[in-house]
Amino acid sequence: MTNPEDHKSEAGSTSTAVVYLCGAIIVLMFSVLTFGNASEWFNYVSGVIFIALAATLAHQGIRLLAAGRRTPDVRTPER
Repeated sequence: MTNPEDHKSEAGSTSTAVVYLCGAIIVLMFSVLTFGNASEWFNYVSGVIFIALAATLAHQGIRLLAAGRRTPDVRTPER
């Protein structure tokens, strides 16, 4: 079987990384709003969970950006 990881293009991984980073920013803004309006203990817990989710999304986006820059440019030889 073929590995789908072998057929990814650099542009595809870059756009996916940008989407992850934008999602992290959106979730981080939502967690700031949650902390700003927190009145009960579960609001603080929700804010911490949102920060953890934002950190996970940011980590995934940065990892994809770094992996896209490390992959060599593989071209098929002309015949």
